[in-house]
Amino acid sequence: MSSAPSMLALVVSVYGVRLAAIFLREQTVESKRKQFKDMDKTQRLKRIPFALSVALFYTLLVSPLLFAFRQNIPPGSFMSKCQVFFTGFAGAGALLETVADQHKYEAKRKSNDDKRFVGPTTWSYRLVRHPNYLGEIMHWLGVFGAGAISFKKSALAWLTGSFGLYGIISIMLMASKRLDEKQQEKYSGQETFDEWAGQVSSSLVPLVK
Repeated sequence: MSSAPSMLALVVSVYGVRLAAIFLREQTVESKRKQFKDMDKTQRLKRIPFALSVALFYTLLVSPLLFAFRQNIPPGSFMSKCQVFFTGFAGAGALLETVADQHKYEAKRKSNDDKRFVGPTTWSYRLVRHPNYLGEIMHWLGVFGAGAISFKKSALAWLTGSFGLYGIISIMLMASKRLDEKQQEKYSGQETFDEWAGQVSSSLVPLVK
């Protein structure tokens, strides 16, 4: 068994731990805590369809990892090196997303004025407006790429993996568009925001106007 799938499994596991850490961290932000309280008011039976859909979605996303473990790719081979490359790409995406999220959290926590733009505008936020979303896309692209090495002629593998990847990219594109519109409506006219938005005009793709 190649070590590449094991490396990929570790990267995906770290991603899962990160989600749990974010949930705990968000409890320290008053606005987020209120959102969680509002969600708790929903009847549990009404949450089941949503919970099942989220579970299915993440199953599709991680399916490439499951198929990667089913194929015995010789270590050191070209295909194994490709898996290692895509695994590294997935890890880089998770790292970018983690760092960008932390920068945003720190910037928001320092300000009590929700109507004033406080950034962040440095580090990865100089490349694109939503580097955390870019990192999410990179992570799952890497997972898909590493797993696709093992798909071969399996229609099930290609369908499940492709549906998951299409879903996450669509979600990130829609989320970035909504956030762009929200920020423009909320902060347009503020010098700091206008200067940053003018310099960083791309939502997700670096160096693209």
